[in-house]
Amino acid sequence: GGISFGIYKMFSRYQTSADIPDSVVKSHRKFYGVVLDVSDGDTIRVYHTPILQWLAETPKKQRGISNYTISVRLSAMDAPEVSHFGKPAQPLSKEAKDYLAGQILGKRVSIKPLAKDQYGRLVATVTYREMYVFKKNAAHVMLAQGLGTLYRGGNAQYDGEKALLENLEATAKKNKRGIWGLKEGDYESPAEYKRKHK
Repeated sequence: GGISFGIYKMFSRYQTSADIPDSVVKSHRKFYGVVLDVSDGDTIRVYHTPILQWLAETPKKQRGISNYTISVRLSAMDAPEVSHFGKPAQPLSKEAKDYLAGQILGKRVSIKPLAKDQYGRLVATVTYREMYVFKKNAAHVMLAQGLGTLYRGGNAQYDGEKALLENLEATAKKNKRGIWGLKEGDYESPAEYKRKHK
């Protein structure tokens, strides 16, 4: 019945995003994990730590990480693309990746699933605590630093915060932070870059 499932859920761990049931995504049920890897400024790998496993040791990053971590894409934002598949990196992509890593790598985060994308990644609101007190939203922080743009593509997930997110981006733009401080010819949005390098 329901209760045994609830207890099972407290013990059971999602290995990868494929293990996360659609019901959890649709109901946006939060879960927690530790960030083991930051792939770029908007994609991370999270080791799920269910309630009763907090005390268990989180593994260190090792080979085959994609088999035991959940690939999570920060909702609502696009960071500059890092180089992969032989494509050149966008300006500030390394800075964006390093900044995000400095904020959350190795930390326990809260993941609020919003959707899954076409690559099977979990699109989610990711929050963390700074000095155990201040709760921060990773996408807000990246937009405020000018290390990402608001994602405006189809099926964009704003978690009810579109106005706030637009405001964070506009302020960073006005203050020429991060990508907004690049010279005219150097700035290209991640969306444009992806279209060009399809």
